[in-house]
Amino acid sequence: MAWHSQGRKGMASILALILLALFAVLAIACAQTFNASLCQSRNRALVDTARLQAESGLSFLIHHLNRVSLPGGASGEDLLTVLADRLGQRLNGSPNLAGSSVSYDGSVITVPPIATDPTGRGFTIFIRLASASTVAACITGRDGSVTRSIGLDFELGTGRSVVFDYGVASKSAIHLVGNSKIRGANAPAEANILSATYSTDQAFNMTGNAEIAGDISASNADAYASLTGNVKIGGVSASNPAIIDHIHMGIGEVEFPEVDPSVYEPFATNIVDSHTSTNGNKSFTNIRIAAGTNPTFSGNITITGVLFIEAPNSVTFAGNLNFTGVIVTQDAGDNVYDTNTIKFTGNSNFRPVEELPDQPQFTGLKALPGSFLLAPGFGVHFSGNFGTLGGTIAADAFTWVGNANGVVKGTVINYSDSTFSMTGNSNITIDKSAGNDTPPGFVVPGKLTANMESYVEY
Repeated sequence: MAWHSQGRKGMASILALILLALFAVLAIACAQTFNASLCQSRNRALVDTARLQAESGLSFLIHHLNRVSLPGGASGEDLLTVLADRLGQRLNGSPNLAGSSVSYDGSVITVPPIATDPTGRGFTIFIRLASASTVAACITGRDGSVTRSIGLDFELGTGRSVVFDYGVASKSAIHLVGNSKIRGANAPAEANILSATYSTDQAFNMTGNAEIAGDISASNADAYASLTGNVKIGGVSASNPAIIDHIHMGIGEVEFPEVDPSVYEPFATNIVDSHTSTNGNKSFTNIRIAAGTNPTFSGNITITGVLFIEAPNSVTFAGNLNFTGVIVTQDAGDNVYDTNTIKFTGNSNFRPVEELPDQPQFTGLKALPGSFLLAPGFGVHFSGNFGTLGGTIAADAFTWVGNANGVVKGTVINYSDSTFSMTGNSNITIDKSAGNDTPPGFVVPGKLTANMESYVEY
């Protein structure tokens, strides 16, 4: 019996050792499984973070592309070259690049690694040409040594300038004195006025009985309007606190469209110079005024087609002018609007290009409606009645004095921080019934717009 009992005890010990070994093996297996799961979780977290870094890089790129203006007609390698230059202007020297620069090797634009924190996280951007008007961006995010990439296409579209939404848009301060008024032909909003000056905080100066039927806006956050007398804005008197609802200061930078009169220049084939008589009863068709001629058109003058003015020049219309067509100039340069001038001092009757006769010399010109005066670098003066100007007018300075009175079927654009002044009984009525599209002779910068359907993860 004693021997049998001892055997049972030995067997129990053996079973205990087996179970102990089994539990040890299970513990090791569990530990290995836990470590593997922990490693997988960590790797997954790194992958997710790298992808989030790539998405942050995409948001960064969209932010900057929304603020980059490109030539509307750019395509192919020219598009990529200009884009590289514009991105470099925005990013080079910024804290984001930490001393590095945007590079371009002729086929790929590279925005160097941008760190989002000190732990090795960040992103890099590569941009290549996908088609003539489309670029493809690849953004690689990183968390340590782990990387993930995403891609998105951006398409160059025709831009649009908000300048054409205004009745008057000027890079200068706006001065209305006496009984001068700016009205809308069909609605008060047609007479909305913008001052984009930063050289003075007094963006608007209105005295006497001056009126602006629409609202006034200024780019400068520190801008203000000086209102003296019985002036009105938006139909509200300056003495009424409600006038503040029609005054908007600090709206920010407004990008003005570029003037490009070249679309009209080829039509001006007949030269007017110092040997050309411009007095009496005269008729002219598609003329080009030579530089330095400084003519005065007096008497009963009829002009049809394009009137192209070379710079420098001072051109005066002092008699009775009947004009059907468009006036364009060479760019006279900066700050020369006092010596390069176009003056309308007599009575003028204007008609748009659509009303030109059906004759060979006007073929093509009649299909370019919407602009009347494109005079970069010139100062323009109105002192007589001017009837109806059949399109947008643009110059580097505008002065309206005396009884200057008429309709502008478009926008008045002043490109210089110079003078926009209305005095006496001068009145402008803005007619926007033709819409706010970009008229001929203006170039609106293009914008790259994200095509969200092209999004891809690599």
